[in-house]
Amino acid sequence: MEHVIVCYELQHGSIKMATNAAFVDSIYQYVKASSEYQDDFAGKKTVVVLDNAPAHYQTEDRITKHDDLILLRLGSYYPMCNPIEGTVHSRIKSFLALGRDDMLDIGTFRTLTERRMTLLENAAKHAITCITPGLVARMTVHCQRAVEAARRGDDMEYGT
Repeated sequence: MEHVIVCYELQHGSIKMATNAAFVDSIYQYVKASSEYQDDFAGKKTVVVLDNAPAHYQTEDRITKHDDLILLRLGSYYPMCNPIEGTVHSRIKSFLALGRDDMLDIGTFRTLTERRMTLLENAAKHAITCITPGLVARMTVHCQRAVEAARRGDDMEYGT
């Protein structure tokens, strides 16, 4: 895998189905307009991977239809194929563990909740940097191997 385009957006609060569908539409537009796509992938399909978060329900019905857009939905609970499970979540937890004392120090914030929300936002900004083209390439190979093992009926181990 030579080129990978990584798209993300940080949101406050719950993500609704319409918001998610709009994001998928914006991913499609961003990819199609990118120089990477124009130079190396013109005419190829764009694949967006979705897990089973509640905001992802009905995505297929809510997005703008394109013949060259594939929505790939992960199985009900398939963390082996979801880089968010093993990378972003663990980075967020590590960031928050290092700032444990800050969670209880209100500092200049009006409320403890406001302080905690700021820490969570900072943790998300820190963690999202781990989603790189290299990680996506490694996760692609990892997922291919996991799917091949599942097809063979091999026992699956989480965390390996």
